[in-house]
Amino acid sequence: MKLSNSVYLQMMQSVKEKTIKREFEVKEEDVVNDDAFIGATYDLGGNGLKQKVLKGISDEEVYKLQFDRIDEAETFYNMLARVAGFSIRKDDLKRDKNGDIISRKWVCSREGQLATKFIENDKRQREPRSLTRVGCEAAFRVGLNRKDGKWIVKEFIGDHNHNLVDAINTQFLWSHRTISNPDKAQVDVLRKVGVKIMDYMVKQSGGHEHVGFTQKDIYNHVDAMHRSEIKDGDAEAALAYLCGKAEMDSSFFYKFNIDEESRLANLFWADSTARMDYACFGDVLAFDTTYRTNAYKKPLVVLVGVNHHHQTVVFGCALLIDESVGTYEWVLETFLEAMMNKRPISVVTDGDKAMRKAIKKVLPDTCHRLCSWHLQRNAFTNVHMKDFSSIFARCMFMRGNEEEFEKVWHEMIANWDLMRIVG
Repeated sequence: MKLSNSVYLQMMQSVKEKTIKREFEVKEEDVVNDDAFIGATYDLGGNGLKQKVLKGISDEEVYKLQFDRIDEAETFYNMLARVAGFSIRKDDLKRDKNGDIISRKWVCSREGQLATKFIENDKRQREPRSLTRVGCEAAFRVGLNRKDGKWIVKEFIGDHNHNLVDAINTQFLWSHRTISNPDKAQVDVLRKVGVKIMDYMVKQSGGHEHVGFTQKDIYNHVDAMHRSEIKDGDAEAALAYLCGKAEMDSSFFYKFNIDEESRLANLFWADSTARMDYACFGDVLAFDTTYRTNAYKKPLVVLVGVNHHHQTVVFGCALLIDESVGTYEWVLETFLEAMMNKRPISVVTDGDKAMRKAIKKVLPDTCHRLCSWHLQRNAFTNVHMKDFSSIFARCMFMRGNEEEFEKVWHEMIANWDLMRIVG
């Protein structure tokens, strides 16, 4: 039996009324007067906020708070912002030498000033956006206490230099606009049956002021879901294509792995021509990495070399989930597997630290060098003298044996007094 749209919407309304409990809802009885506030206890651990944010909280009480996780601190400040009538955004972040976060700061969304180049732009083709940043100094910063692992308040500025938003409109501020999971599920279903989503959600909630998000938020969610569906389909299509190539070409090689959520993580492939070229010209291997310039915002690595005609030949390609050491190790190990474990004599890269560590572990006996472009850039950056770059390039690309190169190299160092500059 096929339900009509009206009957279906009535059923959805009934289910939603029974299941949805809106997050961050601040009711009138939850907000107390300043005079009534006397040291409430904030339990921010476990299953989330157990106590309501009170409007009368003082600066002293804020400094006494401790948090088990950094996201609990953000939740607290965002709820405090909702009660007060402003929006927040992330600001400064500090890490230790191991890369672990030790400090995080949030500010009022109206902090800072718009750059003058945007204000004084006389060639703009569209109307400028309204000024939203007015130099507000309100901020909230927490730091990690290494003794007990708690996040303690290091800075709190509660005063604003602008008018705050009244309670009925705070839900439309950026940090308070949220589409709950039940709402997202309902939006996905309504999209499939062709219902005007925002109109229905407004009527269901009893007005725009009770929805909690805007038409733009729905558009962004639908667009994200659409892109996710396309990407999932593309991953399956790519694997099907490579599988078909392997059936037609017995020497075609491809390999992939998946992440914790069973999604495609890394993908490597090399055809029969690439594998034969590597067998002949694989003494020098170059990594050519493009940084997230494709539609999927993922690093693409092309492993190349040079043949006997001084032409570039491709040995293999890899689409990666990130540029970590572990990922590069997987690429190199997979590459060696595809090339019958033949190891290159030299590897040329752009100097990436993660790639350097991976090469040292997987190819410990291989000579690792920077590419000529990066060598020229380093020379130009460190030696600020006229015509030096051309002299350096002439020396680097000269033809001759090792003895001739050493002679020209030392003459260049002496003529330009580079020992004094570098030393």
